[in-house]
Amino acid sequence: MAAARHSTLDFMLGAKADGETILKGLQSIFQEQGMTESVHTWQDHGYLATYINKNGSFANLRIYPHGLVLLDLQSYDGDAQGKEVDSLLNKVEERMKELSQDSTERVKRLPPIVRGGAIDRYWPTADGRLVEYDIDKVVYDEDSPYQNIKILHSKQFGSIILLSGDVNLVESDLAYTRAIMGSGKEDYSGKDVLILGGGDGGILCEIVKLKPKMVTMVEIDQMVIDGCKKYM
Repeated sequence: MAAARHSTLDFMLGAKADGETILKGLQSIFQEQGMTESVHTWQDHGYLATYINKNGSFANLRIYPHGLVLLDLQSYDGDAQGKEVDSLLNKVEERMKELSQDSTERVKRLPPIVRGGAIDRYWPTADGRLVEYDIDKVVYDEDSPYQNIKILHSKQFGSIILLSGDVNLVESDLAYTRAIMGSGKEDYSGKDVLILGGGDGGILCEIVKLKPKMVTMVEIDQMVIDGCKKYM
C-alpha cells in the first residue's frame, strides 16, 4: 500500500530571523531538486514558502520573526525518494548553520512519520502523547459489543493488545505481570480468581496456565479473553 512520508526539521535561532536572507540562502537547494517556489509574506508574522516537485512531493518552509524556522516535507514513502529527502534535509541543515553564523540555539530533526501505511504504528496515550511501536503485523482485529479489539505483533514487545486504541498489555510485560502476582510460584489450581480492571487484567494469560477453578474478570469482555488466550 502506498504511504506518505512526512519529515520535519526545526531550527530555533538565537536572534530574530532574517526571512529574506534565509529564503535566498536556501533557494538553490530546492531548485536543484526541480521544485518550484511560491512565497507568502506577512508584515508582522514572517514568511511561508512552498516548494513543489513534479513527482508530487512538496515542502513548506515557515519562518517566524522571533527566530523559529520550520521545514515540513512530504513525499511518497519509497526507498529512492527517502534518500532524496534525507539528502535535501542534510543540505538545508548545513546551509542554515552557515546562514545563522553559529547563532542556532537548537536543531531538531525527528524520525519521519509514515502516514497511510498498511500497518498503523502510531497510538496516542491517555494523556495526549504519541507513541510509535515497531509493529509489523496485525494479528487480530475485531469489534465486540463494547469496544474494538486489536492484537498487533511487535519485534520488540511481542504481541500487543489495544482496546479501542489504548494499549493495555504487551507480552514484554511478563516481569511486571509476575511481580503483581507475587513471587510467581503461587498455586492457583482449583481456586476461584477475581481480576479487577482491563489493564492489569492481562495477568489472566499467566493465571490461566495454572488451571484455576474459576476466573472472573471485571470490566473486560469475553472476546478480549478469547483473543488473549489464542494470540498472547
